[in-house]
Amino acid sequence: MKLPEKAPKLEDLLKKENKDLFSDELTAILKKLIDDYDYWAEFKRKPLPAAVTPEIAWARRELESLSSRKYLPFADKDGRQFSFWLTPKTQPVLHFIDRGALSFPIADMRGEAEKTKYLLASLMEEAIASSQIEGAATTRRIAKEMLASSKTPKNKSEWMIFNNYKAISRIKEQDYKEPLSEAMLLNLHKILAENTLTETDAVGRFRLPLKDDDISVYDADGNILHTPYPAENVRGEIKKLIEFANQKHDGAENDFIHPVVKAIILHFWFAYIHPFVDGNGRTARALFYWFMLKNGYWIFEYISISKLVLKMSGQYKKAFLYSECSQNDLTYFILFNLDIIEKSIKDVTFLINQKEAQQKKNRFIMEKYPHINSRQRDILINAVKNPDREYKIATHRGLHNIGYATAREDFEGLKNLGLMEKRLIGKTNIFVPVKDIQSKLTEK
Repeated sequence: MKLPEKAPKLEDLLKKENKDLFSDELTAILKKLIDDYDYWAEFKRKPLPAAVTPEIAWARRELESLSSRKYLPFADKDGRQFSFWLTPKTQPVLHFIDRGALSFPIADMRGEAEKTKYLLASLMEEAIASSQIEGAATTRRIAKEMLASSKTPKNKSEWMIFNNYKAISRIKEQDYKEPLSEAMLLNLHKILAENTLTETDAVGRFRLPLKDDDISVYDADGNILHTPYPAENVRGEIKKLIEFANQKHDGAENDFIHPVVKAIILHFWFAYIHPFVDGNGRTARALFYWFMLKNGYWIFEYISISKLVLKMSGQYKKAFLYSECSQNDLTYFILFNLDIIEKSIKDVTFLINQKEAQQKKNRFIMEKYPHINSRQRDILINAVKNPDREYKIATHRGLHNIGYATAREDFEGLKNLGLMEKRLIGKTNIFVPVKDIQSKLTEK
């Protein structure tokens, strides 16, 4: 991935262009230009009326943003402030996110066990995907089994995932209650970077002048995409970020900034500062998670944003670059992340509703075996789909956040009903569905 062509500056275009900025032809297509909000590289190739050049169309779109553009308290190394514009298209998306936070179907689920299972699954997905974005190489199946059974990680990739899980669990249980501080950021990095850095002395500390000033972000071909502030500036920039994070932007004390937008800004800003030798992306996404939970968006306990970011990693990186290469217009990064959040909420809502529908179809299991619990029911539903699967007590325990004895009783109960078999492999007991599991469950 190469650095994109820099966007033209509005002031330069206004000096050169003499065509009518407010022509009927341009006004007719302006809404679409704003809604699409393409970066210059794509924008200049858009089909336009014959009388409208890409440069004049770009100048008009930029002019539209001036009255509503908000400037942020951080700048690039040349002192140019970052800013953003919430285009009209963002308003329904933010409304959807706010509404979704109130009507998320997990709230209607019966019993804490069901909620706990979804919560743990989401935490695992977020930990795995956020690590894979940074290069962790392992399968989701292996990673989930490691987390569920609390196995000690075997390599750097597994440590990245294990550490991510610990970090977001800590945020959920403790850090979201506290204001942001330098100590919190350093502790998060210490958790995230444990056993993953070659330079072990870099864990839990910011970059040091001279020693860590050669840090840059590169593409696969070795081209520099981003060079952060010198290490001597890191603490000052982090101080500004912390002050911004802890300020109320409710329209009373400071200008209103929607909490979701502010969380996205913190994500970008932290990554832009790049205060650590490594692990900046994981810490930035953890910071986003912290801010969302702190502001009451508990829906994000059940949603993995990084899972979709991983699938769209190319666009994710471009969103960073576009914001830097367009006179520090953070709109590109905000729009990308709002799209990701909207899709993530829709995806997980669909999956939960789908699962609920599937459970209704499998209600006959509960009718035939009314004394089994919801965990045992889920094992049976899964066993019908995967009759060759091997089930381990430790994994089942981790997935449901239950004690070992309870997990063992779940399988022993199904074995006593003639639905599971117990086998000893090495020193580990495993359980497998009986061969005729489908017919046993459906026979009258």
